[in-house]
Amino acid sequence: METSPVLARRVIPLKERLEKALAALLVTAIAVTGAWLYTGVSLDSNPVYLGAFGLGTLLGVSIAIYFFFKKEEGAHTKEHGRFVRRRIEDQRTGRSWLSRIGFNVRRFLSGLVVLIGILVALSGLGVLGLQIFGYLKIGDWKPVSLLSVVSPQWPWLNNPQSWFGLNNIVKDALDIMPLSLTLILIGWFIAGFGSALRERTAKRGRF
Repeated sequence: METSPVLARRVIPLKERLEKALAALLVTAIAVTGAWLYTGVSLDSNPVYLGAFGLGTLLGVSIAIYFFFKKEEGAHTKEHGRFVRRRIEDQRTGRSWLSRIGFNVRRFLSGLVVLIGILVALSGLGVLGLQIFGYLKIGDWKPVSLLSVVSPQWPWLNNPQSWFGLNNIVKDALDIMPLSLTLILIGWFIAGFGSALRERTAKRGRF
């Protein structure tokens, strides 16, 4: 029977195995305790619920035991091999597995910021597209200003009790700002900010 060759192999240090096992136990304890308190389950509750909590606890403990007794990891594919080699390099340079998790979390969050910015910009293009569609259909351009969106959420704009001059300035400024252009600019700024964070994270955490 043919087996795939091992492209990379790494011996997992005892310290890392202990850290992963303890992390799995901590996550399990927090998840089970939180779910127990949230659902209000007691020892007198339905056995089905108690069994579910027992299985959850058993799963977490099993994962912790797996991490503790897994003394090495091997790669049989090129993609997994690259990951194992990066982890070997981490050990040589003194970087822990937690630092890589933090790097990946920061990279994910910065990518999420980019995605949010793109979605905001696309929503601005959508508003503009609806305006163009309405104009082509009925021949009448219907402007949609930022004021039409902000006004219902900001009672001071509609019924000021003071600062009447400032109220007029703010309302005029919001009224001349098209909603579509505002969303596009805000989305572009958010996406650019997220992209800069992603590049900065990559430079600081380049492995």
